Amino acid sequence: MIDLKQASINVIKTNQAESGAYVASPTFSQYGYSWLRDGMWIAYSMDCVGEHASATAFHRWVAKTLLRYETQVALVIDKIDQGIELTEADYLPTRFTVDSDLGEEDWPNFQLDGYGAWLWGAVDHCTHHNPQLWAEIRPAIVLTVSYLTALWQSPNYDCWEEFRTEIHIATLGALYGGLQAVMHYDNTIVSPDIVDNIKQYILKNGVADDGHFMKFIDNANVDSSLLWLAVPFGVFDVNDNHFQKTLAKIENDIQSSDGGVYRYQKDTYFGGGEWLLLTCWLAWVYLKLDRVADAHRLITWVEAQATANGDMPEQVANNLLDASYYQGWVDQWGESACPLLWSHAMYLIVVTAMENKAI
Repeated sequence: MIDLKQASINVIKTNQAESGAYVASPTFSQYGYSWLRDGMWIAYSMDCVGEHASATAFHRWVAKTLLRYETQVALVIDKIDQGIELTEADYLPTRFTVDSDLGEEDWPNFQLDGYGAWLWGAVDHCTHHNPQLWAEIRPAIVLTVSYLTALWQSPNYDCWEEFRTEIHIATLGALYGGLQAVMHYDNTIVSPDIVDNIKQYILKNGVADDGHFMKFIDNANVDSSLLWLAVPFGVFDVNDNHFQKTLAKIENDIQSSDGGVYRYQKDTYFGGGEWLLLTCWLAWVYLKLDRVADAHRLITWVEAQATANGDMPEQVANNLLDASYYQGWVDQWGESACPLLWSHAMYLIVVTAMENKAI
């Protein structure tokens, strides 16, 4: 029987470029890039399993990459200060080539969650594994904080690269988590006001009438990315009443009877399948709530979706939300991404947490 933990480590290390970047998937036509969002979780998983040099290389690559676009950030901030309307080309991209270049295809680029997530991950890595790295990457941290401070209330694509004109609650959670982490690590970089303002903004604008957090402002549906609000970004505690209501709605509305978790109710990407990384995320939340048996049940489901050689896909088509969309995506891009490094990363994060909890 294949060791899925070791297989996951091998998949990730094999697909880390010499630059330090991780490709999202080596076999899927659109995923041969490195996303800050995916990459941070991949790097975090490497820290979880003791592969700290891999994580360091990624964070060093991100810092180098972002500083390459320092002039672009300055332009954005200057335009905002002058009241000049920004164009889509002004924003930093959501993904880069492994050599820090921009992608050639037209892509939904203006996404802020990855930048907030990277701040959180960089602080965690420096705090627990490599404090010497902070001085090296600090200029990029400062640059990212200035970028997010200027733009945090702006509508932008969500973490699924959809709904450009909305303000997404999970995105705000990622910004809160990243900025708060930096503030605690180096209080000269981030104003406490912005962290508090983001949390209050969520409470004022992102809570549905029945008390759960919304997918985005004025949309009372839930999205599985709302799990981020508690784990790991800590905007709210896992026992917070709003979060508990959100969790219950996620379990009711977007969890399949077999345990797999969907992105959101009306998802049509590859027919709207169950996502391994989101199922892992729910298991991670369950561990924080001491629902250990529930977490093990979900991880067993995730393991069952792996291929014979241990590769884990992005999503599976066992119980599609709308099967009429499936073939169209396959015809356009091929089968759903497999392996997806983010799926492997979330698996490693949760199984490591399970091992630690058993001690």
